[in-house]
Amino acid sequence: MGSTEGPLVSFCVKCYNQERYIGEALEGAFAQTYRPLEIVISDDASTDRSWEIIQAAVDGYRRRPDAVQVVLNRNASNLGNLGNWLSICSLAKGVLLVKADGDDVSLPERAARIAEAWRADGSKATVVSHAGMLVGPGGQRMGPMWKVSASAPAGAVMAFHRSVYDAFGGAEDLRMVDDELFALRARMLGPELVIPDRLVRYRLGTGVSNSLWRMREPMCRSRRDLVTTFRQVRHDLEKVQARMTEDELAAWRSRLDAGEARAVSELMLLAGETFSVRREGYSRMGPVRMLSVWQFFKCAYLLPKPLGDCLLFAYAVVRYVMRRTKGVLGR
Repeated sequence: MGSTEGPLVSFCVKCYNQERYIGEALEGAFAQTYRPLEIVISDDASTDRSWEIIQAAVDGYRRRPDAVQVVLNRNASNLGNLGNWLSICSLAKGVLLVKADGDDVSLPERAARIAEAWRADGSKATVVSHAGMLVGPGGQRMGPMWKVSASAPAGAVMAFHRSVYDAFGGAEDLRMVDDELFALRARMLGPELVIPDRLVRYRLGTGVSNSLWRMREPMCRSRRDLVTTFRQVRHDLEKVQARMTEDELAAWRSRLDAGEARAVSELMLLAGETFSVRREGYSRMGPVRMLSVWQFFKCAYLLPKPLGDCLLFAYAVVRYVMRRTKGVLGR
């Protein structure tokens, strides 16, 4: 069992219609070795059997001698990713809030390693990111996860200091994805910490923001969310501007303007109905490295949709084979 000398950590599991995977996700939560720990589980008004599975799993866990406090919540109506995460934040009491999605699996040492690294770094970081291993919908190994940080966030492999919620509270539009918003808010308050440990089996092809085969729809959705997020963070700056110098404020405003402009340009390219709109988005994005993945994407999205989608599917097949090969080889 883990140390009892560190800060209270809230291990936060959010779920929506994930009956196939939520049981395994909860097993990972219940296996956490860190102490002191609380587990906060929130179901976002699932319409499948997710809630029944959660209740049964929690009932069994509470009878174990090593069980920790479990806070169980079910939203009366579907609030979306951000709304459900905000519900969890309002219930959690920990200093660190470790995020976990209902279709991913956390290794038993995840919370302990995050808390240990955070304390060793001086307890300054407002966001801690780590590595993961990719798995497919059926659990097939897909190789190592891409590098995650506050600049390229994936909430399922991140933890936030609770001050990120306390300082900003909710949001004007709950349709946003929570990862980008909380990563930007955290960076406004303090430094980030990135550790190399692979502590999550991150499932591809089942969440709202990733897909093994369909690329256009989730990418368009993420860019729309980004535009909304950047506008929200402009309002958030007003709440913390007293902590910043004029140069820091100017740098943040410039960063948000540039981020929104790029998201709008990418959305024009990804979702433009006419060639002229897509071409304008292509031009606004500026040059990218030749023979890079992004150059391939730019060209594929510039083409008429049927042809572009065929190229994207071919890329997905090649990428799937490469990931499976890395997973089978253990890298």
